[in-house]
Amino acid sequence: MSGLDRRAALGGAIGALAGAALAAIVAAAGGGAPWIALAVLAAGGAGALAAFLPLRGTAQSLRETSAAARALRGASLSVRAVRTTGPTAELTHEFNAMAEAIEESSGLIAAERARLEAAMAAAADAIMAVDGETVVQYANPAALALLDVEAAGVTGRTLIESVRDYELDALARLAAAGEAPPAQVIPFGRERTPLRALATPVPEGGAWAALLVLVDLSPVHRVDHVRRDFISNVSHELRTPIAAIGALVETLELGDLDRREQAAFLRRIREQVERMAALTVELLDLSRIESGAIHLSPERVDLRAAVAEAMAGLAPQLEERGVRVEGPGDDVPGLEADRSATVRIVTNLLDNALKFSPAGSAITVDVRDEDALVAVEVCDDGPGIAEQDLERVFERFYKAEHSRAGGGAGLGLAIVKHLVQAHGGTVAARNEAGRGAAMTVRLPRRFTGREPRTPPEALA
Repeated sequence: MSGLDRRAALGGAIGALAGAALAAIVAAAGGGAPWIALAVLAAGGAGALAAFLPLRGTAQSLRETSAAARALRGASLSVRAVRTTGPTAELTHEFNAMAEAIEESSGLIAAERARLEAAMAAAADAIMAVDGETVVQYANPAALALLDVEAAGVTGRTLIESVRDYELDALARLAAAGEAPPAQVIPFGRERTPLRALATPVPEGGAWAALLVLVDLSPVHRVDHVRRDFISNVSHELRTPIAAIGALVETLELGDLDRREQAAFLRRIREQVERMAALTVELLDLSRIESGAIHLSPERVDLRAAVAEAMAGLAPQLEERGVRVEGPGDDVPGLEADRSATVRIVTNLLDNALKFSPAGSAITVDVRDEDALVAVEVCDDGPGIAEQDLERVFERFYKAEHSRAGGGAGLGLAIVKHLVQAHGGTVAARNEAGRGAAMTVRLPRRFTGREPRTPPEALA
């Protein structure tokens, strides 16, 4: 018998005893039958009241526990049952313990989900989750950027509707079926972007049956292309002077030249040697700058003086071509930078502009104050740069179309780019309307560049 039943039985017994006592008292007093009946009814009422009072508190406790359970089911995890005394004390205690365990587990699950979503959202690679029918359940920002759509245009639609690529859809279907297909490189979209696609099953993942990871290999292919261009260009730049020197030496060895012809041949040999020496120096300088081994000593730099020094170094070439340099104006902002590096940046920009400037034209140097930055722009009157070449003109050895492929090894602008980046700045190229090409470098007004790195060989 439960505690509740025992309390009800005890209340009834007490009521019965009270009724019997009352009937005996009435009988002893000589009361008749009506009084005896009234006594019995009173005794029954007392027994019922004695049984009802404990049941009322129990029923109230059960109602409150039931309401708390409904609230808990509705995700109100902080709700608790409040009545913890009486016959239902053990029940309410166990319910509250269960509610606390559910709230704790829910918090852990929410934290894990938040960490997972943050990690996937921060991933540079495109990640998409699909169910067993390849309906997209999730797409991170990188995937939305790759597909060039909003989240609403992907989630809830089949993968084939979103990516329009049957190879990717086939990979996802295999993974959703529980298989683990090997990664594939798939040309994607109109631009045929090379993507490394990996589809992985998600066992017991609920609505997530498979995960699709897409890695854009364009930067890797670009680096490989630049490496091949570098090797090819270095070979070409060295092969040309070496072949010329070889031919000149063979001619001299024949001994059929007079003194004046021999002097001319020797002068040409010296020019080719100087060309190779300049190429070697530029390659070494570029390598030191890229590796961070160059030492920068920031100081207050007068850009007008830096431009004047660069012009003085190029004075013979400017005079020979009849090209003049205009600017900068009087109001030139100063900046904190390495002075020799700044002069070299301006020199290389002027030298590049000079190569493509028609005789008698002008090169314009403009220095602008851009709040935290100082912009230095050099513009020529040459043929300009093809749109497809604008992003590559600062690559080493890169030369644009044949009209701009004049002298030089193609390292000057690459050195400019890496010197500017070492200062924490940026470079850009554009075509000036009605003129030629404009090269712009932006340097921080206050030096924010990197510290020099000691090369490993110096530590040996």
